[in-house]
Amino acid sequence: MQPISQPIGADSSAEVAGPSSGHRMTRAVLESWLRLRAIDGVGDLTVLRLVRAWHSPEAVLRASRDELIQSGCSPQLADAIRRGPDSPACRSLEQELNVIERERIEVRSVLDPSYPTRLKMIADPPPLLYITGALAEQDELAVAIVGARRATAAGRVMTEELSHDLAALGVTVVSGLARGVDAAAHRGALAAQGRTIAVLGCGIDQTYPRT
Repeated sequence: MQPISQPIGADSSAEVAGPSSGHRMTRAVLESWLRLRAIDGVGDLTVLRLVRAWHSPEAVLRASRDELIQSGCSPQLADAIRRGPDSPACRSLEQELNVIERERIEVRSVLDPSYPTRLKMIADPPPLLYITGALAEQDELAVAIVGARRATAAGRVMTEELSHDLAALGVTVVSGLARGVDAAAHRGALAAQGRTIAVLGCGIDQTYPRT
């Protein structure tokens, strides 16, 4: 699900979060994240640098051209931020906000205290996480298990047994929801009635790879 935007007709104080989430992000705050990321020339690394410097996307969007340049932006980037996203991006962002609300998708930002601690430590953490289901504090104790989709039968059995044993000990098993090793990892954790998380690189509104 890629960020995009337009004028908001709904209540800007409405909460955007999953049904079991303890964190709440308002539609207005989420819109400011998406508006910033939808600006031409602003990628995720630039978003991270800006929000860390200004402490919120709203502050970045409110800043003057001179203030942005003084904080390290090039004149071209400062001009782009002052212009904001173009009309197609605004329309697309409005559609995304509506889908997030309709599907009750939880969104956490990298500035959120409940954002996964170890993910935040990498050089380029995703500015936003889209979550369905529940992301719990206990998931900080997690192991990632990934591998080939065309795994051998022995490899799938070994993966499932390993995941089962880890989940039975209270470790959350993280994988990629693909066939083969990933599927075996998820199955093993579920068989132990443990927790498992699927991380999708394509956006939460798609299942990929489909095989």
